[in-house]
Amino acid sequence: MTSPFLGFWKNLCQPIIALAPMDGVTDFACRAIMARHGRPHVLFTEFTTAEGLFYAPERILNDFRYSEIERPVVAQIYGHDPDDFYKATHVVCELGFDGVDINMGCPSKKVVEKNCGAKLITAPDLAIEIIKAVRHAIQDWSRGQTLEELKLSERVIATVCRMNSARIGAERLVVRRPIPYSIKTRIGYDAIIIDRWVETLLQQSPAVISIHGRTLKQMYRGLAHWEAIAEAVAVARGSGTLILGNGDIESLTQATSLIQKTGVNGVLIGRSAIGNPWLFQGIDPLNISYERRAMVALEHASLYAEAGDDLRKVRKHLSGYLRYFPEASSVRNQALQAVNLEELASILPKSLKSPSRIVSGCGGQPGM
Repeated sequence: MTSPFLGFWKNLCQPIIALAPMDGVTDFACRAIMARHGRPHVLFTEFTTAEGLFYAPERILNDFRYSEIERPVVAQIYGHDPDDFYKATHVVCELGFDGVDINMGCPSKKVVEKNCGAKLITAPDLAIEIIKAVRHAIQDWSRGQTLEELKLSERVIATVCRMNSARIGAERLVVRRPIPYSIKTRIGYDAIIIDRWVETLLQQSPAVISIHGRTLKQMYRGLAHWEAIAEAVAVARGSGTLILGNGDIESLTQATSLIQKTGVNGVLIGRSAIGNPWLFQGIDPLNISYERRAMVALEHASLYAEAGDDLRKVRKHLSGYLRYFPEASSVRNQALQAVNLEELASILPKSLKSPSRIVSGCGGQPGM
C-alpha cells in the first residue's frame, strides 16, 4: 500500500489534541460546546451503527448533526458487515464530514455480541474487509457515485438532503474529494497483542490509528497501558500512519508528558473533558468560576432545547460543569431534576463561593 491519504490530518499542528468519541456523550451539542470553549484539534461523533442508518434514517439526523464550527469533524461508524460500511461511508461523505472513523474498540457487551467494536480484534480478516469497503466507498463517492445509484431508500436520501440544506453556517457545497479514513481500537481482546494487531491494520494504510490503552477484557478498569501504545508507535514508524493514544488523560500537562514519553502523534481525551471544555486550553479547572461554568452549562442545555431534544441529555454533563465546588451539591441535585430550560436557568445562577484554591494563568494552547 502507498502512504495513506491524510486529508486534513496532514495540516494539523502536532501533537494533535482531540476529543475522543464517546457513546451518548459527544453528540452535536457537546461537540459545539467543545468547539466554542475548548477548541480541540479534531472532534469525533459518537459511534453510529452502519446497519441502522438504513433501517432507521432518523439515526442520521440524531447522530450526524453537526455545525461548521466543529470542523474538522469526523463521523465514527461501527458494525460487522462490509457492505453496510460501504453504504454508510457514502452517507458520511455526502454529509460533508472531514473524515470517517471505524470503531474497532468499543467493549460494550451488546456491541461485542454482534461481532462489532473490539470483537473485530479477534477477526482480522473481517476487519481488513471492512477497511477495504470504507476505502472503496470513499473512492467511488469521490468519483461521482450517488446515493440513488446505491439504491438507498428515499427516506435516507431525503434525510441527507434535508440535513445538508439546513446546516447553519454551511458556506460551501460538499466537494467530491477523498476524505481520510481512520480506526479507533484497543491494545487487544483479552491480552495485549497491539504489535501484531497494528501490523495488520497498517496493511490498509489508514490515515490514523487511535489506540485506547486497555484490552476489551479490561473494559475501563485498571490503568491504561501506555507502554503498549508506545509499542504501536514503534511498529508504525515510517508507515505514514499517525498514532494517537487514549486513556486516563486528565490534563493537558499529563497529555504532554505521555506524548513525549511514547512518541505518539497526539492524544484523544475523553471522560475528563465531560463538562470541562477548558481542559483543551490547559486551564486549571479550579480557575474557572462558578458563574462561567453555569453560563456554559446553560448554553449547552439551550442547544438541546433549540433542537427540540430532551433536556435530560445535558444531565451527564452537569456534574462536570458543577464539580470543584463543595457547596454545589444541593444546586447540582436540583439541576439534575430540571425538566426544561427555564427551570434549569432558575437553578444554576445561585451564587456559590469560589473554589478553595485559585491558580493564576491559563496554561498552554492545544498545539503546545
